[in-house]
Amino acid sequence: MSDQVLNVLKLSLLGLVYLFFARVLWAVWSEVKTPKARPIQQRQAVPQPANTPAATKPQQRPGTAPAATKTRKPPKGRGGHAARLVILEPKHRRGMAVAIAGEITLGRDDSCTITIQDDSYVSTLHLRIYDYDGQPMVEDLDSTNGTFHNGNRLHGSKLLQPGDRIQVGTTVIEAQ
Repeated sequence: MSDQVLNVLKLSLLGLVYLFFARVLWAVWSEVKTPKARPIQQRQAVPQPANTPAATKPQQRPGTAPAATKTRKPPKGRGGHAARLVILEPKHRRGMAVAIAGEITLGRDDSCTITIQDDSYVSTLHLRIYDYDGQPMVEDLDSTNGTFHNGNRLHGSKLLQPGDRIQVGTTVIEAQ
């Protein structure tokens, strides 16, 4: 072959190598960059019927201002039982608490009790926490990236004790 053909092939190969490195860098950058923060949407685990006394509005005396309602965290568990979940990570969600009552599901789907849409490592229906003989249990729902219970990958169901940490994607939750 002539020198001109070899030079063209050499430059073509060099161009393909540069394209390959550019694609690898783009893929790494898209995985490393942090997503835009979107708020968590929390759903009630057990909806109350409209005709129950808890759902009716309290009567107000004429001439008085409406009472300010405080949002309070669910109480901590007692007697070795976890009663609430508190989000520790990421920072923009830190402190959010959810009472462990009934069945709680976590995922990106809007039908989940706790919806986390800004984490690409969270599956559509990632995990559930349910009551088993008065004890909360955590179960991974065959998620793609897995659920970690106290640093170990969760297979099947496990008992949830106060102080246990659950990691789902970049979200870390502590049972209290």
